[in-house]
Amino acid sequence: MGYRAGDTVIVSHEEVNHVGVVLDKYIIGKQTVYDVLLESRLALIMLNTSSSRRTYIDKTLTAKLCDTGLVEVTIPYKEMLANETLPICHA
Repeated sequence: MGYRAGDTVIVSHEEVNHVGVVLDKYIIGKQTVYDVLLESRLALIMLNTSSSRRTYIDKTLTAKLCDTGLVEVTIPYKEMLANETLPICHA
């Protein structure tokens, strides 16, 4: 299982949840990491799904809320992609 660019996800940071959209997915070593743009327009880089970190993609909440359509991101991802206005996060 993995997330693709444009997928809506829930990011947990110090027990506070935020809605965001995946910008990019890549592999570092053997670990899949993601760049995510939050609705507050804060871009986070190199997130994974491990809850042992302070900031991570919450797989359980994403499955319950985003994958079922109960929560959708308000970021106009497709429009930003077409206009080439998405932030470039990783080096």
